[in-house]
Amino acid sequence: MKRYLLLCLLIPLLGKAQLNADGVITIGRNALYYEDYALSIQYFNQVIQAKPYLYEPYYYRAVAKYYLGDYTGAASDCSLSIERDPFIDDVFRLRAISYIMNAEYAKASDDYRLLLSRRNDDKDVWYNLVLCQTSLDSLATADALLDTMILKWPSYTRCYMLKAQIAFERADTVSADTLIERTLQIDPYDVDALGARGMLQMNHGAFADAEKTYDRAIVQSPKKSGFYLNRAMARFRQNNLRGAMDDYNIALDIDPDNYPGHYNRGLLRMQVGENNLAIEDFNFVLKREPHDRLALFNRALLLEKTGDFKGAINDYTTVLEDYPNFWTGYENRAKCYRLAGMNKQALADERKVYIARLDDMFGTAKRNRQKPTRKQKEQDIDDYKKMVVENDDENIAKFYASDYRGRIQNRDVVIEQQPLYLLTFTPRENGLTARLSYAQFLEQFNNSRVLSRPLYLAPHEEALDADGIRSVDEEARQLANRLSHQQRDTRLLFAHAFCTSSKRDYTAAIDDLNQALSLDSTFVAALFLRAVVREKQLETYRSKQHKETGLQSEDMRMDYRPVIADLSNAIRQEPACAFFYYNRGCIYSRIKADDEARRDYDKAIQLNPSLAEAYYNRGLLLVGQQNYQDGFADLSKAGELGIYSAYSLIKHFRRVQQGKK
Repeated sequence: MKRYLLLCLLIPLLGKAQLNADGVITIGRNALYYEDYALSIQYFNQVIQAKPYLYEPYYYRAVAKYYLGDYTGAASDCSLSIERDPFIDDVFRLRAISYIMNAEYAKASDDYRLLLSRRNDDKDVWYNLVLCQTSLDSLATADALLDTMILKWPSYTRCYMLKAQIAFERADTVSADTLIERTLQIDPYDVDALGARGMLQMNHGAFADAEKTYDRAIVQSPKKSGFYLNRAMARFRQNNLRGAMDDYNIALDIDPDNYPGHYNRGLLRMQVGENNLAIEDFNFVLKREPHDRLALFNRALLLEKTGDFKGAINDYTTVLEDYPNFWTGYENRAKCYRLAGMNKQALADERKVYIARLDDMFGTAKRNRQKPTRKQKEQDIDDYKKMVVENDDENIAKFYASDYRGRIQNRDVVIEQQPLYLLTFTPRENGLTARLSYAQFLEQFNNSRVLSRPLYLAPHEEALDADGIRSVDEEARQLANRLSHQQRDTRLLFAHAFCTSSKRDYTAAIDDLNQALSLDSTFVAALFLRAVVREKQLETYRSKQHKETGLQSEDMRMDYRPVIADLSNAIRQEPACAFFYYNRGCIYSRIKADDEARRDYDKAIQLNPSLAEAYYNRGLLLVGQQNYQDGFADLSKAGELGIYSAYSLIKHFRRVQQGKK
């Protein structure tokens, strides 16, 4: 997803800067593409220092700052870029998103209006402008903009959802319900619309209908704890206590720190007699919210039931210090005093309760309201038995929260194959249990100790920070000094190529590797690294070409032929290395050579049955051929091995499969 956003933001037409500036900008863009933000900023700083009149380096530096979370700096750099060339739309887009991240919605609106004055058919700009207006509480303006959007894009469900939010904020729940229903007519699987409809049904007291709606929502998003919490409430209101308990258990497995989940489960456990388990829930609530007197009173009731009278007395006393007119509390504490043999204290509490009963006879006592639930922020002690819900408006608004397009382009599943394996000093944690992978060629090189630290084989790498950049620079400098005396040392050339490629200077890296392979054409490490570097260089070039022209090279096989040749040569030298087959399979997949890709993935899995990425990519290939059964099996195996996004793909493709049926 993140790489997709980068491509959406990056690379308008390059200016006419001199060649060396173009070269540095290209290397900086390479670093941006592979998320080496700190490194890219250094390259763009060099261009700005040499040629401060160019707009590109300010823009690209703004992109890097944006992804580093420096939204103020990103907006400032965009402004500097606009001063130099005010006709690049992508710069205004990025500045607007940066303003949004700083909650400067009026400034963002101005940028979006300017963009619409240039191009009136950009759906994302319209959408972001609407969100800015809602954030500014300009609901009438937002509603009018949405009407225009619906005329332009009648099948765009987000418009109806935003209008539903505005209707709800105006207390027009009938219109909100109609708009949500329209969303579901267009897209029956829109999980946000399902959640919103469930909340409205709950508000109308249609608990059985709400339960069915949440059933559908949970099928679409089985890991969203809020759906289970809401379905639990719907079940509770239908007196299905066991079903509600099951939902609270699942919700708390997903979100163990959820306050309403623990509080409400504690109440349910009280009702079914699971007192010790209920105490655990209220202990959790009180650890998180030590001043929650309703939870404290419920724990006191449970301690009393389990025979811990002194503990119950302590809790009751704390509650009564804050609520001195809470007569139920005195009544319960008096009972505990009696059971603990503290008759004098019990008598004093009983007298207070007796006086309260007299007041109640004459209508002066406070009566508990009949509403069966309370909001989390409400702390009326008489509501201690009531289940907790969040504010109704907050629940509804969650389903439409401001996910500004351009930062989060959409919520669709990203269907993208896993990347090639590469060499790195710093493998990036990716949620998998075994990220460091063995290969004979790499062990042999590391044993030579040409570099000061070992290289690793991994599908992902950490972006270089400032210390990492300095470390690689120093490593490259030392290798260059050694090469000045040992020009024909293939290991030194390989190591220097690795350092320059880490800094995204792919041309220099390939020059080193070409020289090393001219000296030893069987040098497996150099063949592997050259294939990886060539692939990276092609990827950045093709993304630039597509952005500038909207086209890509038609003959992708020709583009990737040198990469395939290097990997094939590496396989001939070391045929037992699964990663060579996997990488070549990735390239074959990219050029739509499905049969060759399938054979390579099969071989990679045969050699390394734990290679999660090979299962993932083979699963995508099979699903693309509508072989859903085998494809789902592969994706399931990839998820089992740690690539958890595979489960989202299975869910997505199951819907596709059902639609075809």
